[in-house]
Amino acid sequence: MSSGSTATGAAWGWRERNYLVDGLLVDSGPPNLARDVRRLVSDLAVRQCVTTHHHEDHSGNHGLLAAELGITPLVHPNGVSRLALADTDPQLYRRVAWGARTPAPTAPLGERLETPRLRFQVIHTPGHATDHVALFEPERGWLFSGDLYLAPRLRYLRADEDVYAMMDSLRRVVALEPQVLFCQHRGRVEQGAARLRDKLDFLVELGARIHDLHGRGWGGAAIARALPGSDLFWRIWTGGDFSKRNFVRAFLRTTSAR
Repeated sequence: MSSGSTATGAAWGWRERNYLVDGLLVDSGPPNLARDVRRLVSDLAVRQCVTTHHHEDHSGNHGLLAAELGITPLVHPNGVSRLALADTDPQLYRRVAWGARTPAPTAPLGERLETPRLRFQVIHTPGHATDHVALFEPERGWLFSGDLYLAPRLRYLRADEDVYAMMDSLRRVVALEPQVLFCQHRGRVEQGAARLRDKLDFLVELGARIHDLHGRGWGGAAIARALPGSDLFWRIWTGGDFSKRNFVRAFLRTTSAR
């Protein structure tokens, strides 16, 4: 990787990473790490910025890039209008963990993104967010996966995530057979396609279990308790925004099911 990866810091249990490759900055990090990001972009030759999705831990310093470097970050078209507005009322845990994002100018991504030495395919990967994208460099087998991967087995789901769209996105990128993932929270992950397939298999099995228990007449709370792992800390810390119960709701949404 031509310029390596830089971890900008940690916020309340979340490890935040920005990647810089051939002058391209992948995400700008959370607002409360602005000092680290400012030092990063001052010391290194940042020429472009791409956004994996609009969440403030990934886009929180876009305004800084625009004001201090004259860089207009690129984002999926679904995210342009969202990032043009301030996030005026984030949940308490988000304000504490990352800070509040200010409005920033952005430009829409196309299907390709080029740097002087690299050619990326831009893959729309909704599920975690409607504007989520991953960047695939086919010659090297690199996938900059944003928050698509995170872990092979999840203990909770965010309330606004679409688990069916997430599974479709995983199938889309598994088909590319990436060799290495660059995850914004997990870091570098070898055997990329296999790890993504592990997560997809886990979600398929989890969905089948939830539907089976629901078919037996179990209620949502009982199903959540029967799912693997504990979500207690994250459920309390996020006020229920991250929870196993969200898995149950997401898999039983008939409007999304197919």
